[in-house]
Amino acid sequence: MQASSAEPDAQTRPKAPLVTVAVSTLGQGISRIRLPAAQAGICYLILLQRPEEAAVEARKPLEARLDVQVIALDSIGLSNSRNEALIRAGTPLLLFADDDQALDPAGILALADAFSQDPDLTLAAGWRAERLPEGASPRQRLTRFNSGRICAPEFMVNLDRIRAAGLCFDPEFGLGAHHGIGEDYIFTCDILSAGLKGVAFPVITGSHPHDSTGDNWSDPRIMRARQAMITRVFGPWAPVIRLAYALKHRRRMGGMGQGLRFFLG
Repeated sequence: MQASSAEPDAQTRPKAPLVTVAVSTLGQGISRIRLPAAQAGICYLILLQRPEEAAVEARKPLEARLDVQVIALDSIGLSNSRNEALIRAGTPLLLFADDDQALDPAGILALADAFSQDPDLTLAAGWRAERLPEGASPRQRLTRFNSGRICAPEFMVNLDRIRAAGLCFDPEFGLGAHHGIGEDYIFTCDILSAGLKGVAFPVITGSHPHDSTGDNWSDPRIMRARQAMITRVFGPWAPVIRLAYALKHRRRMGGMGQGLRFFLG
């Protein structure tokens, strides 16, 4: 009997993934990764910096999964890792994550639906479970003034649009860079400044219950990074924005005196 050369029926053929979740990790951090069970429509790209420090036993179960690809990188820095994801992801949509976050596949796919509803959409922002406010708006157009809270694993991008615009993460910002925070906000603002559309939706894409670097309001290096971030995004308007930022966050900064120091640089 001759084997049939006909292609399988479209209904039985496995569907190509729609979303790549790019998980950035460093050395032993790969041991923290806990991925959800395989879900149609989603694949995972593990971007491993300092691979020589990674636990071999932690890599094995990840590399054994058909929906996971582990890539060892020579670079250092979170922005460099995210930029590799922009280059290497082979799906229409890309969501960014870190190695200590719990991911919600149903929420990720729900956020992906926003792109099928709006062909002009370049960036869709969801929420972490701990931060979604009660009564959040069904959808909110993103601007430089309401995007500061966006971070992994809350945002997803249309890769074709990002690549066509030549956009990437600024390697001067993010963990492992000269300025240790701000890479996600700057990338979001660069997208918006390029005239591309970003919208936030009340969709939970994951959880990150413990503090992150951006929650640190006492380290002088982090505060200087915040100043640099504002300058990078707002240019000549940065002093005005720094003043408004200092007034808004003066209690977190430790009082009006510290807020004034932040404003004065």
